[in-house]
Amino acid sequence: MKAVMIYSFKARFAGNAEIEWRHPELGAAHKCMLFLAQDAEADDFQAAIAECQRYGFDQIENLRVGRLRVEVLNTDLYRGFAGFYEEALRSGSVVVYYPNDAAVTATQPN
Repeated sequence: MKAVMIYSFKARFAGNAEIEWRHPELGAAHKCMLFLAQDAEADDFQAAIAECQRYGFDQIENLRVGRLRVEVLNTDLYRGFAGFYEEALRSGSVVVYYPNDAAVTATQPN
């Protein structure tokens, strides 16, 4: 069974993404979250960095990881994360970046 790990980080959007998505402005730095489906429920910073780079990010800083516990997705506080979790399981990953006060979600096309 796949586990979805959440990696938070700050990075610059450098362009040249391998994944077609609604990305931030070229050269802009953002706080982000990567929802990454993994075979094991363990830190895999190398895989996370590689996935961030596939989305076109570089200068990745302050990379941290946490496990997404499925049971919290039914609570009011975390209900908004359910879609990210499901998309990560379906496509392998989801990036959410924060341009200002609102989050923008980036998913891989099916």
